[in-house]
Amino acid sequence: MPIYYIDANYFLRFILKDNLAQWKIANNYFEKAKQEKIKLVFLTEVILEIEYVMRKVYKLNRKLIFKYISTLLIINSFEVIDREVLKLALLTYLDKNIDFVDAILFYKSKNRQAEVLSFDKDFDKMRS
Repeated sequence: MPIYYIDANYFLRFILKDNLAQWKIANNYFEKAKQEKIKLVFLTEVILEIEYVMRKVYKLNRKLIFKYISTLLIINSFEVIDREVLKLALLTYLDKNIDFVDAILFYKSKNRQAEVLSFDKDFDKMRS
């Protein structure tokens, strides 16, 4: 089975439908993954880029970003690296109003029984 690592723009075109030609191409790949003809892989770094672009370029609010990324994380036909960490981080991102990358760092460190060294106050919010 062919394996493809997905860049942020494929997911963004699919979700936002702001470029119909690119949406059709992305949709075709997502359909093939759904039919288990191919495997699509999302890296944590790409999901961070998706959040950044939605927040900074498209000016979407946290609730909408949460909705879109949550959808990506629950689709079983996608292989999502660190899926469970990302689910926890995304919930924390929304609930505690912190940076997504900080939440990911927190949960990845927690999985390794490690501490995060940071001057960022977001980590205080997560520890409480």
